Amino acid sequence: MIKTSNTILISQIISVMLLSLSFGIVSNTHAENDTETTLVFTGDIFLGNWAVDFLEKHGTDYPFGGTQEILTSANLVIGNLESALIESGEKFVDKTYVLKSPPTVAKALKQANIGAVTLANNHILDFGIESLQETMKNLDEAGVHHFGAGISKEDALMPYIYEHENLSFAFHGFSATFPEEFWASDSTGGTAFPFDEDLRTAIAQSVANHDVVIAVFHWGAEKRETPKDYQVDLAHLCIDLGVDLVVGHHPHVAQSIEMYNGVPILYSLGNYTFASYSETAKVGLLARAEFQNDSLTAVEVIPINVYNAELNFRPVPLENDLREEFIVYLNNISAPYNGERYILDGSRMVKLGNQ
Repeated sequence: MIKTSNTILISQIISVMLLSLSFGIVSNTHAENDTETTLVFTGDIFLGNWAVDFLEKHGTDYPFGGTQEILTSANLVIGNLESALIESGEKFVDKTYVLKSPPTVAKALKQANIGAVTLANNHILDFGIESLQETMKNLDEAGVHHFGAGISKEDALMPYIYEHENLSFAFHGFSATFPEEFWASDSTGGTAFPFDEDLRTAIAQSVANHDVVIAVFHWGAEKRETPKDYQVDLAHLCIDLGVDLVVGHHPHVAQSIEMYNGVPILYSLGNYTFASYSETAKVGLLARAEFQNDSLTAVEVIPINVYNAELNFRPVPLENDLREEFIVYLNNISAPYNGERYILDGSRMVKLGNQ
């Protein structure tokens, strides 16, 4: 049968409608698959020594109460666990300070929404490889993931993979701090030291296989407000290799922030909840990173009061003038790394890219 012109026209209209509908379905499906991911990073966590009495008196969730709203706002919180979680042990190497915290801290971390911790630091092996194994066991039982140290070098270099909806995030932990006896080698376990070949290989594998790659470093000099040259070199190398964000700690104080090739480097977040009564460690940072699919869209730094003479290991956000003064301070110490440009705006947001 030969179709009339009206029949042909109607058929064409229906085809166009169906085609438009199909494109609409594809477009809506893509919108539904857009993934927003919020990560929060903390600095050093150590809840032994004087903190134990407060944990026993107020409960293991006590240290996190003042910042709980920030922690629960994230899909994942990543901290630096600066001590073994053990009851007792023998000192591994001769050090002035050796740190351990109660095993119950593992469950406290999980309850506070801290879902992963880096173990790449200069205290996690204060009581030897056995204490590291016990710590990892306690974290595993509590459901807290860990990275940056292991019973072999291969384990230490293995990233933690966090999967959120249709995305995968790879977290690498490296410790560039002494003692050297803590560094994992071909024959011993320990922390992941950023040897050039090891770092390049590990990062390259993650960049090839995951949507987002984040490097977390324990590095620098204690009480120093700016990074050492080797920190800058390592951070730049990671970004050149494809890393999407670099976060650091160890100095116990906040350090400069740099924007390198469009990627933020938070050289040190300082302390979070750390059981010492230091007169120099008074302000730390929490960092909130927001991703739209695999793109970093926002980084917010949140100054927190960590002065334990006032707070007894329960940090709280700085407010009003104190917060604004610290943002000005951060801008001033960061400007030399950003062409003398201020890196933070008035709402604590890092100016990404060429903003």
